[in-house]
Amino acid sequence: MSVLTCRAAARCLLALLLALPLLARSADAETPLSLDEAVTLALTEQPLLRGIAAQSRALRESAVAARQLPDPELNLGLVDLPVDTDEAYSLTDDSDTQIVVGVKQAFPRADKRRLRGEVMVRDAQRLDVEQLRTRRQVRREVALAWLTLWRETTAQRLVAAQQEDAQTQVALAEIALKTGTATQAEFLAARVEALTLADQVSASAQMIEQARSALSRWVGEAAWRPVERRLALAPPQPLPTLLAQTRRHPELAAALAQRAVADTGTALARAEFQADWWLELGYGHRPAFSEMVMLQVGMDLPLFTAQRQDRKLAAALAQQDVADAAVDDVQRQLQAELRRLHVDAQRLDARLTDYDAGLIPQSAARREAALIAWRNGRGLLRDVIQARRDELTLQLSQLDLRHALAQRQVQLAYFAVDEASATLEHPHE
Repeated sequence: MSVLTCRAAARCLLALLLALPLLARSADAETPLSLDEAVTLALTEQPLLRGIAAQSRALRESAVAARQLPDPELNLGLVDLPVDTDEAYSLTDDSDTQIVVGVKQAFPRADKRRLRGEVMVRDAQRLDVEQLRTRRQVRREVALAWLTLWRETTAQRLVAAQQEDAQTQVALAEIALKTGTATQAEFLAARVEALTLADQVSASAQMIEQARSALSRWVGEAAWRPVERRLALAPPQPLPTLLAQTRRHPELAAALAQRAVADTGTALARAEFQADWWLELGYGHRPAFSEMVMLQVGMDLPLFTAQRQDRKLAAALAQQDVADAAVDDVQRQLQAELRRLHVDAQRLDARLTDYDAGLIPQSAARREAALIAWRNGRGLLRDVIQARRDELTLQLSQLDLRHALAQRQVQLAYFAVDEASATLEHPHE
């Protein structure tokens, strides 16, 4: 093999190696985006979840600091310096004049420091539960966004299929017009119908772009990939099972965690009635006299509590009431929303069965019968157009029902206990 041939082969190999990443990205861009993949992409490196995790870490770090003694204070000063008479501003003439350096350390009660840290730990635990709730919410929101895109792309395919039939009908009507078996009005009606369907295809394209933009909030550039046509969602669990699982739902757990924060806050407010104390050690230098040492001990005097400690305790007790009411309210909301969604899903499923078994097959048969009758000269073209229009309306209504049922199934899945929340327990159990 010649040197030139070797160089050409090497260049081809290098070009192929450089093109492989582009080919891989192109293949990924053409791979249909499934619902499961969209959820996985949304939960991977999700900024909302990272932010909550960071807040939880910050609170735990702050809790460690809150349990510690405050930093000691360093005092440096000049005491009893004369400012008049012959001794003015002299450091040696008056025996009381001192250059003082001292250290003061406050000693808040251990219970107070422990409770201040515990309040932050409880709040961090609340954020841990909040992260579980946010994961569920992200899973639900990205699934709903994907379903919207699926609905719009499916609707476009339905309209496009009808548009192709309408264009074929225009061609047949034009032939019939030339042979005298169709009128000018029928030919124009067929053209108007084809143009109307073309406009609906364009409108669907606009709705698809809007749906892709909404989905990109969760999955980024993957929102512009083709959407998987298959729609397979697990049927919801029985209503009694889902109602029982609400006791371990992250929304209720978050409300219970907030109540734990309030309980700890009340304990801290009660601890504020206890006095703290401090210790100060000082050294006084007298240039012309003997050195001096100072030792002082002091403490708070919580004697007038009516406008301070009593108010703080009353506020903490009120926060407990707020947290208790929130727990009851969240539990009612979960159960009411669950019952509504479950009833909706049952009704939508029954209606969809009627469409699948009766309305859709009969509308297709009606369109076919009208088309055969027109081709055989025993029917009118307007009957064919109306039958096609009615069939498309029913197909889009069926799609809306299927989309609504899928939405309810996704929303009901929000209430089901998953592995992450299976350990969340009701405190009264």
